[in-house]
Amino acid sequence: MIRIHCDNCERLIELEDHQAGTKVACPDCGDINRVPTAPAGADRDAEPRRDRSSGADRAAAAGYPPDSGPEQTVRTLRPCLIRARPTMFSLVLLVLIAGVVGVIYGLAQDRTWIWVLGVLGALLALLVIAYWWLHTMSAALVVTNKRTIQKKGLLARSSSEVVHDNIRNIQIDQTFWERLWGVGSIGISSSGQDGIEVQMGHLKRPDEIRKIIDLYRPL
Repeated sequence: MIRIHCDNCERLIELEDHQAGTKVACPDCGDINRVPTAPAGADRDAEPRRDRSSGADRAAAAGYPPDSGPEQTVRTLRPCLIRARPTMFSLVLLVLIAGVVGVIYGLAQDRTWIWVLGVLGALLALLVIAYWWLHTMSAALVVTNKRTIQKKGLLARSSSEVVHDNIRNIQIDQTFWERLWGVGSIGISSSGQDGIEVQMGHLKRPDEIRKIIDLYRPL
């Protein structure tokens, strides 16, 4: 039997010997804790992910929260609003500008049909931008020092997560134009699942996200 204390609420957690070296959630607060690879009955703090050559905590050495201790948020990312659709955003912005100009010109020249069209065009452009903004704000990828969590929804909320120790594969997908704009999609799958549990597109600099997650993986 292995006994550890939760990093967050300090509750005593009793685990089976075969769970040594894994990460488990605290039954009280839900915090993810690393189970030390210690002999049965050991009761000590979990050790951080360390570099094999130097023995240093890789994440802490890179300036990020350490692998050990309470769970901390490293990055919170959302899909890009403009970079995800630069061409469409430019067209919508032109429609918005044309609509505003049409309203001003129609009122100045007392031409009702022109300012009415201008109002309709501007409202349509604003609605499209508002829809894109809501889509962006309704999705988030939260990277902590213990897991990566995908969140969806504003009113209704759903989430999916992968503990970093269980990550088997990280996929980065970028088209030619996405590479030019510095965005892409990231997919994360764990050792316990066949599919991809966490997947999000239109993220800024996905390669940087993968490097951060790799600091907390058993590489």
